[in-house]
Amino acid sequence: MVIDAIRELNRAAPFRPYALRLASGTVHRVPHPDFIAVAPKGSWVMVSDENDHPHWISALLIEEVTPLPSTAQTN
Repeated sequence: MVIDAIRELNRAAPFRPYALRLASGTVHRVPHPDFIAVAPKGSWVMVSDENDHPHWISALLIEEVTPLPSTAQTN
């Protein structure tokens, strides 16, 4: 279930940014666990974008949860 995958990614240590792809093709990036909230029963999620705008999303519309490529740089 996609909600289980989201919860697992949020608990990962270290956290790795990921993206949600919706049925419409829209992609929402989750750069940190503070940018997403999951309803207790898993029926919806709220993703905050970089401008602090909330996006309320039905879990039924989430088609894919994908970890984003690492952007770590070496000094």
